[in-house]
Amino acid sequence: MTALEQRQDFALNQYAKGLLKPFKGKGEILRFRDELDAECRRMWQEAADFANRYNRTVVQAGLWLKPHNNSGGRVRAVQWRDKAQTQMGRRLLEAVLQHGDVSVGMKRQLVEIETERAIFNAKIAAATRQVDRLNRLLNDLDEVEAMV
Repeated sequence: MTALEQRQDFALNQYAKGLLKPFKGKGEILRFRDELDAECRRMWQEAADFANRYNRTVVQAGLWLKPHNNSGGRVRAVQWRDKAQTQMGRRLLEAVLQHGDVSVGMKRQLVEIETERAIFNAKIAAATRQVDRLNRLLNDLDEVEAMV
């Protein structure tokens, strides 16, 4: 199952109206933020599952996938690592695709995995940023309410 096929009941599907129409009150903002925050907690484990699902394949090309949390965020993005776990980044994949001694079939598989990884990481980024923005909005609302 690809990242695009997973979890069609994701919070953004249920509350996308909040992104397209104004919220009617603080309660709707809180509910939307809490839904997204719960989705972020679920994606924490999903990142580990993603890496575990593909590591048996990518290790054949001298690569490794690892959930990585470099900023203390609420979700770990999945990153490419070298087999020794000393280097990190997509450039490792690019090097294998351009200069690696792997079959065309393996290269295609790696491209498919990279596509799914990029989509998953974009989903993480979108949810995380939205939670942060909603938290800032809630703080702003609290400050305004305190002025009265």
